[in-house]
Amino acid sequence: MKKLTLLLAIVGAALVPAASASAGGPSHVSVTITVSTPSPNFSCSPYGYSFNVLATFTVTRDSQLFYDDNGNLTKEIRHVDFTGTLYRSDDLSATIPYAGRWQRTLDVAANTITSTGLMRYSHPDGSGMVSSDPGQTVVDASTFNTLSDTASTNADWQSGVCAYLAAE
Repeated sequence: MKKLTLLLAIVGAALVPAASASAGGPSHVSVTITVSTPSPNFSCSPYGYSFNVLATFTVTRDSQLFYDDNGNLTKEIRHVDFTGTLYRSDDLSATIPYAGRWQRTLDVAANTITSTGLMRYSHPDGSGMVSSDPGQTVVDASTFNTLSDTASTNADWQSGVCAYLAAE
């Protein structure tokens, strides 16, 4: 009986440091937001059209937050998944679905935000892509100026959406 008690005490003591080490891992936060009233998204005027694009959507953001020993945020890795509808502002019957699924990483030390994946795409009925914005984009976390972009640009996606909505 003494050997069993000693063995349990040793195993229990061995588990305490392991439990403490795992407590220092990242924090997890999940947030879902729904915008059900068409709200301003972007203007089509830079592409030669006189209307704006409105959007409704539901987005889920699952984040892992990493902190240093002083409790300061050092990194956030956010998985973003959304679906929604884009509307022509002067004719709400002209619509196109849109969606996106990507990872957004905030690196505090480098002062950058890196987005990787399919940031947004649009298709009328799932049969073909009107426009998409895949790849990797890195921006300055303070100014939001683009540092590098290996994908088609946001302007390419917006232009495709505007052209589609203009033809609706």
